[in-house]
Amino acid sequence: MDKLINIIELMQSISDKSGINNQFLAILLKITGIAFLTEFGVSVCKDSGESAIASKIEIGSKIIIIYLSIPIISNLLEIITKILP
Repeated sequence: MDKLINIIELMQSISDKSGINNQFLAILLKITGIAFLTEFGVSVCKDSGESAIASKIEIGSKIIIIYLSIPIISNLLEIITKILP
C-alpha cells in the first residue's frame, strides 16, 4: 500500500503543478482501478475455462470506462473548439 500511496501523491503533485482539475485525477484513478480489476476477473474466468463470461466482463468494463470518461472527453472537446477558429 505504501507504493500505491506514493504513486497517488505523485499524481496529486503533478496535478497541482499543472493546474489539472482534481476531478479528472479521481476519474483516471477509478478507470485505472477498473482496468486492473477487470484484468484480474478476466484472467480468473479464462483460467477456469469460462471464456464467454470473460468476454462479457471485458465488454462491461469497457462500457463503464467510456461512461466514466465522458467528462474528460467533453472537456477536451471544449478546449479543441476554443482553439479552432
